[in-house]
Amino acid sequence: MIRLSRTKKVMLLCFAIILIIVANRSSTVQHLTARISTNLYVSLKYQDLDLEYQNVEFSPQFGDYSVAYKDKDGKVYGFMVTPKSMPVIILHDPLRETP
Repeated sequence: MIRLSRTKKVMLLCFAIILIIVANRSSTVQHLTARISTNLYVSLKYQDLDLEYQNVEFSPQFGDYSVAYKDKDGKVYGFMVTPKSMPVIILHDPLRETP
């Protein structure tokens, strides 16, 4: 096992964070980030619905990513993920009940 000093660990962590931020400038990485974000959200919040990932696409009208999931009955749900540069915030959840 490699032993690293605290300073080297902090530098390595900072480098990893900077690398993730820089990599997220690529649309391919942004698509992947949006998919992973919604996958985590759906698996934690709606695990009983057995939703299956369909696709992810950028919506220029809203400036956000739309990630589609389909349930076992064939109904498609679209989740909106924002911001464009690092899509990790679920902006719209079609399954959340609103008053």
